[in-house]
Amino acid sequence: MLTLLVRLRRQHRAADADAARHLREAAEQADRTALRDTEWRRRAQQQSDLVQAEVEHAVGQRLPAALAGREDPGPSNGTWPLDESVARLLDRLLGEVREAVEYREESQRLALVELASRVQTSAHRIQAAVTGLADRYPGDAELLESTMRVDHAATQQARHAQSLKVLCGEWPGQQWQKPLALVDVVRAASGRIVAFTRVEVSGDPDVGIAAPVVEPLIHLLAELLANATEYSPPSTAVPVTVRTVQRGAVIEVDDGGLGLDEYRLAEAREVASGRRLLGVGDVGEIPQTGFAVVGRFARRHGFRVDLGPSPYGGVRGVVLIPSHVLEAIDPPGSPADRPASVPPPAPAPEAGHPPSATLPGQTSQSPAVPADPAQQAIPLYEQGGERTRRLPRRRSRRDEYRPSDLPPDENRTGSMSRATPEEAGDWMEQFFEGGRSAPEPGAGPQDGADGSSPHTPDSAEGQA
Repeated sequence: MLTLLVRLRRQHRAADADAARHLREAAEQADRTALRDTEWRRRAQQQSDLVQAEVEHAVGQRLPAALAGREDPGPSNGTWPLDESVARLLDRLLGEVREAVEYREESQRLALVELASRVQTSAHRIQAAVTGLADRYPGDAELLESTMRVDHAATQQARHAQSLKVLCGEWPGQQWQKPLALVDVVRAASGRIVAFTRVEVSGDPDVGIAAPVVEPLIHLLAELLANATEYSPPSTAVPVTVRTVQRGAVIEVDDGGLGLDEYRLAEAREVASGRRLLGVGDVGEIPQTGFAVVGRFARRHGFRVDLGPSPYGGVRGVVLIPSHVLEAIDPPGSPADRPASVPPPAPAPEAGHPPSATLPGQTSQSPAVPADPAQQAIPLYEQGGERTRRLPRRRSRRDEYRPSDLPPDENRTGSMSRATPEEAGDWMEQFFEGGRSAPEPGAGPQDGADGSSPHTPDSAEGQA
């Protein structure tokens, strides 16, 4: 009996030991499970925080960049790597947003270009119609004045449309066939703004610009002139100065307005110089397109545009035209500017007498000697002073019809006041043609790819 009790006690102790061991193992397993659970909870919280931070970064940085068409800044740097599947989903979402925005913007751009082309074509048709009306009734002074105003308004409408196309990435399709003097470029630009009578141009008349960049420079200056006349007092003139410098030629446009503060001036300089390009969606609810258009032309054609305080109190716009696009224009009245006249045949000398020399007071009848072809392409800058520079020579027809070329009864002051209706009509026709195309036949813009009429300029008028 005693032996049985001892055995049972041993078994009981062994069972207690096993139970205690199982309890310890269970406790250890519970501790390990709790540790893993804590680790997973911490990992899940980190992923949640990282996803939230990445979504906030995507909404605050990546999505605006996609909507604005800027470069994707990429994912933010977290302390724990984002799950690959979540990162792929975010990249896919932002990529689809970017594609949708690009498609929408391209559709809007094409629609705006088409609408602007229609407006521009309509303006050209209006100009052609009023020109024909003026041709049919050359003696009606009131009608001629009205058609002139309509033509000028249509020119401004055309420039507005062309400015819109430039902001959409389109460019004038027309090209001038001959170079044009810079002073005439300024005059052509002033004809495309409202207050054209307030523009006063002065400077070198013998410096011109190559034909391919005439139209872009006219439009660029028209935007600067429109801005200057708009912000200057209505009773003041807008002086424009043309002068040559060592690196090319400079055109300065001054306005007498209130000017810009330092911050706004710095911002305007960025835009006008072309360092920061603006599109249609960047010009504001009340579009200020002038400097935006200027900047696009400056970037495309290599013009250097800068803005600064003007001595007249407003803003001075400076356009530096590089020397490689400049060409010289013969000054008015130079021998190259006049057609060579053929002298009448001289009478045969009498027998025994040699041909008589020119007597005092008589004009020599010898034909004009043609210019040396080698002088037609003198380098732009020679060593020496500023006025020794030369350019390839071109003839100017700005002074083709001088008073000395008119009949004696017309070469006097006040002839316009006694002009006949037909003469007034001829003058109006010259005004229409000169305001819309080149100042000489064959030098105007040709038909462009945008379908505009060859009788009118491809540039249009825009709000500065």
